[in-house]
Order: sequence, then C-alpha cells, then structure tokens
Amino acid sequence: MNTIFSFRLTIALLFILSTSLCAQPVVGFWEIKEVKVGTEVMTPVAKWTRIEAGGTYQSGNGWLQNSEGTWTYNEKQKAFLPKETNGLSDPFGAFQVSTNDGEMVWEREEEGMTVSIVFQSIEELPKAPADWLSGLWQLHEVTRNQEVVTAAFDPDNRHYIFFQWDRIYVAQTPAGERATGYWHINSHRPEITLLPHREGAAPESWKIAAADTELRMTGISDTNKGTGRVYRRIHQFPE
Repeated sequence: MNTIFSFRLTIALLFILSTSLCAQPVVGFWEIKEVKVGTEVMTPVAKWTRIEAGGTYQSGNGWLQNSEGTWTYNEKQKAFLPKETNGLSDPFGAFQVSTNDGEMVWEREEEGMTVSIVFQSIEELPKAPADWLSGLWQLHEVTRNQEVVTAAFDPDNRHYIFFQWDRIYVAQTPAGERATGYWHINSHRPEITLLPHREGAAPESWKIAAADTELRMTGISDTNKGTGRVYRRIHQFPE
C-alpha cells in the first residue's frame, strides 16, 4: 500500500513539475539574435537575459549586467510582462511569446510599429567588443589608402594603447608623449570612439575587429577615413 501511494505521489509531483515548466517557456538563459522595429533592424551587441523560475530576471551586454527586474507570464494569452526594478517604466505592455527548439520570439506593438525580438538559448555569457578590447595593445602596422606607412607614422616603435576596464584609455604617441581619454563602444555596432582628455583634441571613431591577440581598427571619422591600424596584444608596458 505504501509502495502504491509513493508511486502515485511521485507521478503527481512529476505532473505538477511538468505543467509548471510548460507554463513558463520563457525561463532560461537567452541571447538576443535580432531586434526589428518595423522594417529596421536594431540588434544590440551581445545582449542577453537570464529569466529565473522564481519570477526575477537579469539582463546585460557581454560581461556587464545593466538591468534587473521581475516578470509575469500569462499562459493562456502567452503574454510575458517584464518590469524593470530600477529603470524607466515601460508603457507598451506585455510581449506575445512563441518558442521553438531553443529559440524564443517576443512581439508587440510600439507607437504603431511591430517590434520583434528573437532570442536563442545559450549556456555562457556572450563576449562583447568591450570585453575583448580591454588590455594593452602595441602598434604593428599602419596603412593609409591601403599603403603601408608604419615606418613613417611610428619610426621608433613607440605607440601603444591601453584600454582600461573603467573606460579610460592611456596611450603613448609615436613621439613618446602620454595621451589619455575616454573610450566608448557603440551598443549596436563594433565601433569605438576615443574622446581625448586634452582640450581641443577632436574625438575619433573607428570600426574594430579582433581575434585573440590582434586588433584591427579602420577609421570612420572625417579625420581618419582611409586609415587602418593593426595592433598586437602585449602583457607588459614596453620600456
């Protein structure tokens, strides 16, 4: 009798657990793969959200968490409503949710336009440009209009740049002078803007790409268009 009761209790618990999980298809660790507002694609870089079964969530970009809150899910309407704990209130209401084989889609109307967000299930935090950019880089090559001009630009091999985690950069110029400023990463594109501390110095924006030990920068400002730089990662300041 006890064995039969135990078996029935186990089956009941499994049914309740299964029903609970099915009622919360949003629960999991997700990365945004695409955001469309109307016909415009506005996908953020390395944007993720972790939705907990207990009714809370955290979100961020790359290794940086920048929001958290609570959520509710209406199983009948398949409607997901997140509420930011310390951000601005959201006037647009719940998202309609659909899921299929490790993918989740949210949709709703915002100011007359359809907003669609596509998520993919992940296991690790995605790496954003700001994460792999941090560190010390020494100049390896400079090109202008596809012509290599490294020897003319940095004849004594002095130039390096150190991207600090606090978004301050410290550089040594080819003349051996110290230059500092702020660095800012675009949240939707792999682009960096350098904002010098020196009064009167113009900001510069660059398109960036990196492997494990190499950083490529392509000028996209009026002052550096046609310029390319290749840096190599180093682990101590040159003497």
